[in-house]
This record gives sequence, structure tokens and C-alpha cells, in this order.
Amino acid sequence: MPTVTENMNDPESAASDRMEIERIAVSLIDDEPAFLSSLDFGPFVVQGEGDGRKIIIGDQSEIPLLTIAERPYLDHRMALLARSGDLLVVSRPVQSFFRYLSETLGSKNVSVMGTGHHPLESVTRLCRTKADLRRSLLGFVKGGEGTTLQSYLTTGNTWRLAQWLGEASRKKVHVAGPSPRLARRVNDKLWFADLARCVLGRDAVPPTLRAFGPAAAAGHVRRIARQGEQVVVKVPDSAGSTGNIRLDSGEIAAAPLALVQRFLRRRLHAIGWTGRYPLLVGVWDKDVTCSPSVQLWIPSLDDGPPRLDGIFEQRVQGLGAAFVGAERTTLSEGLQSRLTAEALRIACVLQRIGYFGRCSFDAVMVKSGDGGLQPHWIECNGRWGGVSIPLTAAIRLNQGEVPKGLVLLQATLGTRNLSMTDLYDCLDPLLYRKGLSRDGVVIVAPPSAEPEPQITLMAMADSQGRAGRLMEIAVTRLRF
Repeated sequence: MPTVTENMNDPESAASDRMEIERIAVSLIDDEPAFLSSLDFGPFVVQGEGDGRKIIIGDQSEIPLLTIAERPYLDHRMALLARSGDLLVVSRPVQSFFRYLSETLGSKNVSVMGTGHHPLESVTRLCRTKADLRRSLLGFVKGGEGTTLQSYLTTGNTWRLAQWLGEASRKKVHVAGPSPRLARRVNDKLWFADLARCVLGRDAVPPTLRAFGPAAAAGHVRRIARQGEQVVVKVPDSAGSTGNIRLDSGEIAAAPLALVQRFLRRRLHAIGWTGRYPLLVGVWDKDVTCSPSVQLWIPSLDDGPPRLDGIFEQRVQGLGAAFVGAERTTLSEGLQSRLTAEALRIACVLQRIGYFGRCSFDAVMVKSGDGGLQPHWIECNGRWGGVSIPLTAAIRLNQGEVPKGLVLLQATLGTRNLSMTDLYDCLDPLLYRKGLSRDGVVIVAPPSAEPEPQITLMAMADSQGRAGRLMEIAVTRLRF
């Protein structure tokens, strides 16, 4: 799998790149020393991965605007990362899903702890504040050495939980993620846009503006609309499309600013926005051919450069471009090389300012003036996600290699409410079975029924065509 050094064949160019990456990193740390200082949670807390068992927390409730109540079982996806002896913490365990993992995928001896809380409460915070949960986790840490805390999103609550567990057990607890400050920054679309421009040049991102108040937001929106561009307003720290609002430029261009301002506030409050600024106001790219997602692992600086684990084309739908799945990219080798090189340059900067763990960068491929394609980088996912979790599981199931064929689906099917047992029975002939199958469908999370039936699946095979056909058959079986 490529690393950044493999894309720097000219020694002079490589040296120049390294110097520029170092310069940018030093500048970022000078501006915000807390990237590194916020890693200090006492003598028992270490960033990285230990040699022992893991406490895996699938909680997504700390991502702004994410409607966890509508997808209550997505936290179960993190179970695909668990190995024998690990402990998974979720809100409301679906036991039939864990039986499937054990009996079909061979995920044996994984313990599960349910917090039984409301889906919008932070699981990680409750693990630190509820006496019964604390006792269980403390017993787990005391029962081994080199425990790692691995969360879907690494927040201050994650690090404080590690601090309490370390101090109470007098043992080292590792945290497999970035510092709280850096996690907030990389998941902020405005901060990431600035970083991408700094590393790759101003044309690396779509035109992007900050709005620090309602009048500024309305003014930016109308100005872009009058230029004939499609307008998007984003809550910058939300996940993916959750905080995106696309606007009709034709209706906005001639509207009074006061009307635009009221309209924006209503639309934003309707998606759960709490009134925090700045907002991102930008151009929604036209002539987009696809939306690639570059999947990376960023190790500690002493353990080598960032690693590419794959490039996937995301399937999106609706005006806000909601994620509904992904598959291995079909872009040309030249475009894949460009995406890889640019993503690894950004990742090297993040590594030098203290980032550790899973990360992905999302882009859109747009037509350039010469008729070719160029990437516009739009978002960093400084966390696990809908591609990285099943991808990592697929690599493990496929003896350490990315399967040649891989299709992911996270979508609404329409009419059928399915239990986990129903889903298993329906897909039984197609399911991947560890030790028995070369290809098949993997259930990534239990199905959810509210507000409408939704499923999360992965198809893996020896070719992309075969994986695609498996997923098509699975969807057909589930619809009828």
C-alpha cells in the first residue's frame, strides 16, 4: 500500500516537499500549541495502540447534528474491528447481531456492554460518570496490560475516560486517536479547507467563505447566487452532508437581504443548528463526475509515513449529497496517483502536528478548463466512518489485503421492516462465511426501522463486477 515516500521519486523534489510540509506544520503548532499540549492527560495515558485488549466505543452522539435517533444501531459497526478478548460498548446491544458476528464471521470471545441510555447522550461520558459502567471498565483494564481505548470519534470525553481508568488502575491506557483539539479542527470543514489550500494551493478547494453572523451569511449567499453559481451553506463541524443546505440561486439572487437572512435561519434551525458561527458559505461545484474518498491510516511519526488503504467512489443522493454507499474507484491511474499524492501531503502535515489514527479525505472530481478532471477537497473525516470501518474489516477477512471487489451500501430500502433475524435469513445464501467463503455479503450493522427501514451491508469478491452483482442480488432479495 502506497506511502508518501513512494510518490516522491525525485530526491530534490522530495526534500523540498518535506521542508514545505515541515514549515506548514511548525506554523500550525506556533498558532495553536494546544495541538500537542492537549495530549497531556497524566502519566498513565499514552497516544497510540497498546499490545493488549481494546475497549471499543461506537458512540457517534458527539458529532453535531447527527440524528442518531434515526440510525440507532450504527454504533454496532465498530464491532467489526473487535478481536478476541476485546470489549465493545454500545447504547442498546442487539444480541442477534453479535451472534452473527461470532458464528458467521468468526468474531469469537468479544464482550459487549450496553449503557441503556438515550441515543443522544454521550456513551463515553456516561462510561466515566456512571458508577456501574466505570466499575466494569476498570475491571477490564485491571485484568490485562496495554489496554487501548478506541472510539468512533476521539473527544475530550475519550481522553478523560482514559485518564480516570489509568489513574484508578495505575496502568497505562492508550488512546487510538488525535488530541481533543486536533480532532475538533480536522473535522471542521472550514479549518480543513484552509489546510488544503495551504498545502496544495488555492484551487484545491471550491470557493469557500466564512460567515460570522446572520448578515454576513446572507450577504455571502446572495453574492454567490448573483454570480450564477450554486450555493451551499454548511455547519462546518457536522458530519458529511448532515449540515449541508443547498440553495436555489435563481430565487436567492434577487431577494432582499433581510428575507435571505430569515430564510437561512429557518432552514438551519430545521436541521438542528444551535446558532453557532462561523458558518461555511461556498460554491457547490457543477459538472461533478464522482466523489472519491481517500482512506488513510496515520501512524505515530516514529512509526513511518501515512499509509493509503484505498480510494473509493462514494454514492450520494439528494440535494445535500447524503452518503448511501461506496465502491472501489474506477478513476484512471493518473487521477488516482494525483489523489494519492495530494492526500498524503495533507496527511503528512497532520501527522507532524500530532494526528494519530484512522482518517479519510473526501473530494469531488470536477471538470477543469482544459476538459480534464481535477479534485476539489471538501472534507476531512478525522474519525472512523461508513467506509473505513467495513474496509478495515474486509482487509482483515481477506488476509491483510484490500479485496479486489468491494461495494458498501448504507441505504433505505423503502417498505420492509426487518429484524436482524429476518435480514440474516433473507441473505443467508449470499453471506460471507469466514474460512468457508471467498466472497459474499457482510452485514455491517443491524437494520433499523425508524423513521424508515435502513440496512448497512458490504459485498466483497475477487472482482468489482462480482461484488456489484452480489450487492444487486442482495438488494433484490430484500425488496421482494
